[in-house]
Order: sequence, then C-alpha cells, then structure tokens
Amino acid sequence: MEKRLAVANDLREAEKYGESAKAYTECLIDLVRSDDPVGLIHCLGGQSLIYKNLLTTIDSPVYHYLVVSFAKEALEIAEAHKEKLDGRTISIAYSVYGDALLTNGETGEALPYFEKSLAVSTAEAPEKGRLKAHIGGIQYLLGEKQKGIATINEALADIRTGDMKNSIIRTWETGALNGLAKIYALEGKKDMALDHADQSLKISVYHNLPIRKRQAEKIIEKINFGLTDFSI
Repeated sequence: MEKRLAVANDLREAEKYGESAKAYTECLIDLVRSDDPVGLIHCLGGQSLIYKNLLTTIDSPVYHYLVVSFAKEALEIAEAHKEKLDGRTISIAYSVYGDALLTNGETGEALPYFEKSLAVSTAEAPEKGRLKAHIGGIQYLLGEKQKGIATINEALADIRTGDMKNSIIRTWETGALNGLAKIYALEGKKDMALDHADQSLKISVYHNLPIRKRQAEKIIEKINFGLTDFSI
C-alpha cells in the first residue's frame, strides 16, 4: 500500500491528475476494506492536494469543496484513532486540514491546525521546516510581518538540513523560497524577491518539479510587471 500511495503521489506531482485520482481511489477502496487509519490519512490527504493543485488553473467551487472534504475526513480519522497513531501521521492530518482551510481563504482558522501539526510531529527537521514555512506565511498574512519572515527563514534552514538530493526535500525548499519571494515583493524588495524566485526556478528545473517551476515562473513574471496580487 505504501508503494501504491507513493505512485499516486508521484503522478500528482507530475501533474497527471486523472491518473493520480484513479490510483488514490483504488487505494481508498482497499484501505476502507482493511480499515487502515494510517493509510487512509495519507490517501485522503493526497487526494485533497490534487484539487488544491487544480485550483491554480480553474477556481472552481467543486475543487474548493473537494479540497476541504477529503482533508476533513483525514482529520476526523486521525482524531478518532489518536491513541494508536504516531505523531507524524496525526501531524499530517492536522496540516492537510490547515492547508485546506488556507486554500479556502480561512487564514485565521488555519493557523491553529498548523501549530498543532508542528507540536505533535515526530518527523525530522526538514519536514518540520515545511510546517514552519506555512506558519510563517500565515503569520505574515495576519499582520505579524517580521515574525512571519523570520519563521519562514528558520523553516528554510531546517529544510536544508535534509538530503538535498531528495526531490521531496527540494519541493519543500522551493515552496519556502516561493513564499519568501512573494513576501519580499509585497515588501517592495524587488531584488530579494527575484533572487529567491530565481533560486526556486533553478532548483525546480534541475529536480524536475513542474508545479514549483510554474509557480516560480509566475512569481517572476508578476514581479517584472510590477504586480503583487499574490496568494501566500
């Protein structure tokens, strides 16, 4: 099952969303039969991310609904099986739901879920860095601008303690770099914004991260046109 979920995840990151959704659905059917809460949380969380990614191309209410619905079910499974789940799995459920709320524009409501996710996580520093990057972005949006920037920079340092040959680590790294690029653009620091976006673009190209590549290209394009209508 772990290998099957990894395949579904890889298909999603390659933007093969139909194939990914099919793979996740086939996993889901088997996981429901076996009543495997760990697998279900990973599966449902992965499906939520499909529709979050699709929202970057079509802002559909259907996608918004599916992002939240899959994430909410993952959260409910985690809370129902807390006693027998490890901290990393519970953390994933919290962060997936927090991310869904953030995607839906519920910024203040999302923060406590990311904070809970970080608090219970038993993951290594790079994965905790991914969570910190989300927290920093939300802090910035909620008005704690300097604190948010400092948190994302701390997150980036944590992520970079990992294996820099690992595409997952580089995905988290480029996510943090893109976040900082948008924030620096909003702060009127064009050179810093372009530097961070350019770092992200080069990493994305080298490690074949199409979603991050497109995000970095869009950030650079907007900065060069003097636009700052970013979602952080």
